[in-house]
Amino acid sequence: MDSAAAASIPILSVLSSKARGQVLKSARERTFAPGDVVVRQGDPALHVYLVTAGTARVERDGESWSGRLGPGEFFGELGIIEEHGRTATVVAEDELTCLLLPAWEFRALLKEHPEMALPMLYAVIARLHRRERHAG
Repeated sequence: MDSAAAASIPILSVLSSKARGQVLKSARERTFAPGDVVVRQGDPALHVYLVTAGTARVERDGESWSGRLGPGEFFGELGIIEEHGRTATVVAEDELTCLLLPAWEFRALLKEHPEMALPMLYAVIARLHRRERHAG
């Protein structure tokens, strides 16, 4: 993925092209097959995942929890920020491609580019609202 394509990911769009390029150098692209467990609830949080293609569902305690994730969305940030295990399981619904950012790189990015926090906050709030609608 090039820096221009990475600009379509909201938390990266606030970065300069040069900063996005730096992020992409430390990110690793990975594709998951339909049904693959991407992260499992309780496992250590080692990466933040930025979805570039496909969809995934989020489950907690074996049940659908906060809907689906698609291109431009991310997950795994809570475990990294709070330094605890994964709070949910994420399963690829179809072929899912993600950029994986190592925990140390993600933390450094937030410190160096605090402007990333606002789009991240908006995304987390939207996720909470989806979960509330799903539960209601």
